[in-house]
Amino acid sequence: MSWKIDTAGQFIEFYVKKGHYLVELSENHFKNKEYKKCLELLSQAHGMFEKGGAKDEAEKVKVKFNDIKNTFFTNTKT
Repeated sequence: MSWKIDTAGQFIEFYVKKGHYLVELSENHFKNKEYKKCLELLSQAHGMFEKGGAKDEAEKVKVKFNDIKNTFFTNTKT
């Protein structure tokens, strides 16, 4: 007999929870002016929210990522 357990809900919950954790961690790095690490964590958080199906959260993270990138990593060469 094969017992199958549906763990899809747990994975979705894990991805969303991990996404929130990464956003929180990125805020800590932002406060310490570690902008590159902050962007890395936000990128990972975006992926977690996408996997978890939290499209609204993913979009918020994407906006935050772009704001930080444009503010602190603008191309100053002309």
